[in-house]
Amino acid sequence: MANPVAAEGNFDVQEFHGQGRVDIRSTVDPISLQADSPRKVGFQDALASAVQKATGGMFTHDVEASLVWFVEESRRYQTHIIADLDNIMKPILDAVTGPNGIMIDDNQIQSIHASWMTPGPQTGFELTFRALMSDDYIPREGLSFVEFSADRCYILPQAERSVQESIVRTYRMEVATYKKLLSKGIVEDVARNVLPLTRPFPRARLQKFDVHHHTLF
Repeated sequence: MANPVAAEGNFDVQEFHGQGRVDIRSTVDPISLQADSPRKVGFQDALASAVQKATGGMFTHDVEASLVWFVEESRRYQTHIIADLDNIMKPILDAVTGPNGIMIDDNQIQSIHASWMTPGPQTGFELTFRALMSDDYIPREGLSFVEFSADRCYILPQAERSVQESIVRTYRMEVATYKKLLSKGIVEDVARNVLPLTRPFPRARLQKFDVHHHTLF
């Protein structure tokens, strides 16, 4: 029998800002990428709402994800309706990504460890997102981006206009130096060392975010 549509109360979300970590505990099964639309949307909306309310930060660089799914061995081995591990991460990642989530884009996932085990007293799943460096988890309120090219947009934190202008000037200088080095025949791996430490995002992956062209600053 199919599980009912998930509710926000099925998810317990905890944020550890200083550690660059977010833990999610669910009392319902993860949803399959192939699940019918009402159940999948219901699961994602409930998870997204729980994450938005319980967190205030966003991962800005690479992220590790670890999932443990608690499922009865008989369900896992002897039924055909249970989801496969390789089909359950995408709906979760989509739910926690975007301006109200904890990731800018799901291509930030650098590694995934997913497993299942027999539940004992537990059901559902436990999921941890962890930044590779703890300072790559910053407040998401007011977060926007400054665009230098279609493939190079950088984070612009919320700050006074004068501070943002100073950040953009620094970005602009670093990007210009990078291009100059490339024009002189310096290999890209070396020239990249002068670019901002924050990772760039392509404009096409930021459709839900505010993106400002650098010439506006």
